[in-house]
Amino acid sequence: MHISNTGTPKAALGGWAIASTGILLLLAAVEVKAAPPASPAVAITKDGLPLLPIIAGSVKEPVEELKRYLKEISGAEFRVEKPAKESGGIYVGLAADFPSLKIEEPAKLAAEGFVLKTDGANIYLIGHEALGVRHAVTTFLHRLGCRWFFPGQVWEVIPRQKTIEIACDVRQAPSFAIDRRIWYGFGAYAPCAKDLTEWNRHNRMGGPVDIKLGHTWFGIDAKKDFVDHPEWFALVDGQRKASKPCYSHPDVIKRAIKYALDQASGGASMISMSPPDGLGYCECERCMAVCRGGGPYKKHSTTFAKRPDGVLINVTSETLFSCVNQVAAAVAEKHPKTLIGCMAYSAYSHPPSFRMHPNVFLQVTTGFRRTDLTLEEQLTAFKKQECRAGIYDYFSVYQWDWDASSGKKKLAPDKLQESLRFYHKNGVSSINAESSNNWAPRGLSYYLAAQLMWDVNADVKALLRDFYEKAFGPAAGAMERYYVHWYGGAAAGMGEVVDETGDAKEPPLDQEKLTVLFKDLDDACQKAKDRPDCIARIDHLRIYLHYLTLRLRTQQVGQGKDEKAILEAIRAETEFGGRLTYTNMLHSRALLGGGFLRRFKPFEKILDNVPEAKAADKGWRKIGTPPTHDEIEKLWAEDKAALGVK
Repeated sequence: MHISNTGTPKAALGGWAIASTGILLLLAAVEVKAAPPASPAVAITKDGLPLLPIIAGSVKEPVEELKRYLKEISGAEFRVEKPAKESGGIYVGLAADFPSLKIEEPAKLAAEGFVLKTDGANIYLIGHEALGVRHAVTTFLHRLGCRWFFPGQVWEVIPRQKTIEIACDVRQAPSFAIDRRIWYGFGAYAPCAKDLTEWNRHNRMGGPVDIKLGHTWFGIDAKKDFVDHPEWFALVDGQRKASKPCYSHPDVIKRAIKYALDQASGGASMISMSPPDGLGYCECERCMAVCRGGGPYKKHSTTFAKRPDGVLINVTSETLFSCVNQVAAAVAEKHPKTLIGCMAYSAYSHPPSFRMHPNVFLQVTTGFRRTDLTLEEQLTAFKKQECRAGIYDYFSVYQWDWDASSGKKKLAPDKLQESLRFYHKNGVSSINAESSNNWAPRGLSYYLAAQLMWDVNADVKALLRDFYEKAFGPAAGAMERYYVHWYGGAAAGMGEVVDETGDAKEPPLDQEKLTVLFKDLDDACQKAKDRPDCIARIDHLRIYLHYLTLRLRTQQVGQGKDEKAILEAIRAETEFGGRLTYTNMLHSRALLGGGFLRRFKPFEKILDNVPEAKAADKGWRKIGTPPTHDEIEKLWAEDKAALGVK
């Protein structure tokens, strides 16, 4: 067991020092300092009976969560009581709910920070705001051994322990304080979305601001308004086009302000002002005036100029962000807490020459960057402007990786921590990662990312050991080997496996790679044969490998000209992929839906007259029932024989 320390400014809870270190397993949020003496332990249950009541404050949901999981762990049914003088118990709530505790500087906990403290007789799970209380309970359950590695009940680990005793002394807040989000491109079916919501809660994802930035027309109707007001639209190559609004036109700015005020009046905490996607920005005289006499030139398919004062500007950034600033100022007058969000992306990646309004939140993308600046230079420029900035990253995009690669170069554990530390160092306050519901190839990365988004300095090796041991029990060593073969040596957490591929480029899907992975999971099955919980998780990975054998079959027959064989291979791959939908192992929403024709684009002529190619939810393109363990065993034996695995 690895114990991780967490340091904070000194504070006090009643007469006790809130330690700048704690014994909370694997979870730290700030700098490490020397450990003070451990806090006195508190007995919570004995032989399945509760020894303390839960003292509930005003935040109800974490109280119910704690009560439910304590019962599941120990069998004990806990009473929930209101605060009373001299009452002892497990205090769960806001600092304001328990004024007698005298939490020092509770406001410094901000929206998500919390105190987790024992004093020998009581336990305190205290936040300044509701999110902090929720995270305190989650962290406490984590300390007791609960884990939610991947979405869904199969990947939930709840220890069984009749007698519970704990000592802890922690004050924490997240590394990225505005938002931490992993979301699915192509969306998710309702049960999968529910699983992700649960996983987010139990891994302290989210944040005080729900950052959802999308492309928008600022309340302009591109068809109707173009007919009535062509001057509102971009002048491109001498012609007005309904590709984008003209962001320097006064009437466009007025329409944008009205659009934002309407949204703010409806209760929106953030309003997106990111332009419609693609290029085609305005080159009218008013827009080009931002060059101030500097000669404009094209680069990266967008327009730059060096002004006479020596400042390099991007025309789109200057006009768009000026419009965004004016919108933010107008909204702030009536709704001072509402943020105006905009991406820094594509033709408007380059920072503007002026400061942004304090209520503007910019989300910098890690791809599609049309600027000579490095990402670090870009972030530094926004940081100097004291601009609140987040990162829009790409963890997994279906049409890029087709759910068939590990993303080794980007999402291997060491690379993941390196990038998140880089973002944190450069003033990033939120992470928004586009991903897929593909937890078989990407799940370990997503889980580690959640822990590192909370604390960029968490001990990754300890997290890996914890994952292998708790998720797979007696098969921990075999599963470490499996993930090392998948991600590379950075996935080794137990010191027993060496990656022989080093930093070599990830090999394409082939029979040799599959054979190695089959051997690892076969060994894991043998070692965990007496642990149904571990077998259920290994089965999730086994059905993914079976899916990869079907994909390999499509790849192989696709090189020939037997159209019947190609259609049969596509059918088999699609139908089985549909059966994995509610396991969260494969992004079946994309495979069955909008990604289908992209996935099988090389065969679009063959599919032209196939009904399944025309619409989702028909024929092959349907959600199916996940295979049972007995069916998995049968498929596994057949696949092993085909691959020559003994």
